[in-house]
Amino acid sequence: MGIMYNRRNFLTAVGATALLVAVEPLFARANNQRTLLVVELAGGNDSLNTFIPYRDPNYLRLRPSLAIKDGIPVSPEVAFHPALKDLKPLLDQGKLAIIQNVGYPNFSQSHFRAKDIWQSGSPQGSPDSGWLGRYLESTKAQAVDAIFLGDEYPLALMGKSDRYLQLSPRLASQTSGRLGQAIQAVYGQRQANPLAEQVRRRVLESQQAIATLTRDLKRSNAASSYPQNRVGQQMATISRILRTRPQVIYLTIGGWDTHTNQARRHQVLLEQLSTGLAALYNDLRSQGLEQQLLTLIQTEFGRRPAQNGSGGTDHGTAGAVVLIGNVRGGFYGGMPALDSLVNGNLPMQVDYRAIYGEILSKWLKADTKAVLDQSFSPVGFL
Repeated sequence: MGIMYNRRNFLTAVGATALLVAVEPLFARANNQRTLLVVELAGGNDSLNTFIPYRDPNYLRLRPSLAIKDGIPVSPEVAFHPALKDLKPLLDQGKLAIIQNVGYPNFSQSHFRAKDIWQSGSPQGSPDSGWLGRYLESTKAQAVDAIFLGDEYPLALMGKSDRYLQLSPRLASQTSGRLGQAIQAVYGQRQANPLAEQVRRRVLESQQAIATLTRDLKRSNAASSYPQNRVGQQMATISRILRTRPQVIYLTIGGWDTHTNQARRHQVLLEQLSTGLAALYNDLRSQGLEQQLLTLIQTEFGRRPAQNGSGGTDHGTAGAVVLIGNVRGGFYGGMPALDSLVNGNLPMQVDYRAIYGEILSKWLKADTKAVLDQSFSPVGFL
């Protein structure tokens, strides 16, 4: 069963990889094609220890042992977590916008429900399509116009019928060893069934495409100093994918559900995110592509302002959203109201759909109302 599972996932990966590499020279898109990169921090990032309200005495009162006391001040009221030092130059250059107190009416603290709300762009009902899926369908997008990096295909990219490419970076180099031997054994013999023969040829022909992608990734990594960790390799993959000029890239990074032992875990997560994004934008700047990418970083909910008894934080409500690229840099949404908590949680100041709406109208040049069913006042970051 294990080999069959791996083989099925391998087929998905190599199909996407082969298509990306094979069709790249055929694209007739303009060189100024804009791409939206969505980075989902799955599990619920603790925004208060990411963007620290270091002058608010309530912060230390609510987090006597978990508060970050050596943050990097970036405004009179906010300090970056020390692990975010590589992102500070982007803020200094006006290329990073941070929107605090983001949420929606009637918060859900369930991972599954909260993800559906964010990914669908609809806080009510049981949505069966995502906000990006509806946008892509409105542009009559093809399969290669949106690419998902991860394992669990997101609702955000689902439309009524279309499905876009899914690529698992870790499988892109698994063409040797036991898995590679298994593939050769299974697909080395010509098949009488036409469909089986088509699949066999697709797998074997994809091996060269995978080797090409892997070689390119190693070259990009060496040239641009991508970190040697999971997020660093994902960012190197994104740099390679951007050459095909997709409309949307969606990346999920897990591990952000920090109920216990948060201090060390959160530091590692933020450091990998920060160094990976900094390497990506340094790489894009060297290629002259920096202005063509807008990055949206979101999470399904923030965490409770008060620490728990296990050295962590529990599911909360409002949190922070980050945008990187051609933005009006700075802070939006006001400071977290730690003196006016609602049932122990932060009150919302900015509806997340207003952020989506501004991206749709000003970056993707789409009809916001057609995608989100209503219009929202812009936040002002674009």
